[in-house]
Amino acid sequence: MPPRVDYSVVVPVSMDDAFAAFLNHERLLHRGIYKEAVWVEGEPWQVGSRARYVVIKPVSAIISAVVSSITPPRSIHVLNHGLGVTAEQNVYFAPAPNGGTQVRMTMDFVGKSQDLTPDQILSALQFVTKDMLDNLETFCRRRVG
Repeated sequence: MPPRVDYSVVVPVSMDDAFAAFLNHERLLHRGIYKEAVWVEGEPWQVGSRARYVVIKPVSAIISAVVSSITPPRSIHVLNHGLGVTAEQNVYFAPAPNGGTQVRMTMDFVGKSQDLTPDQILSALQFVTKDMLDNLETFCRRRVG
């Protein structure tokens, strides 16, 4: 089984709102982590559409992503390629037991980087996964408050 990163948050909004907030690339920018998050092919968030992410922290990387499956407002599956590694990103949205929405992201990855050790790749994917969902939680809290 490939290495896995698994992280989740509970956001104080409906599944529909949490899903829409996740799709908003703009929320990732202007924080010193992503320099760019743009669609380069196809309609945004459609199966087969492609995006490019320029990451500057925790390591510099250009990530190419393709949407492999999307089921609003339940799940999104994306294949990411960068630094010699392919990561399958799965994002799930479900009602949280005490209200709001639980958002869970897993990243299963394979490959070998010429620039980073396996531990550095794992650490970078953990950072990006945690940042993406923590940022989503903050974004949703601001919209409610």
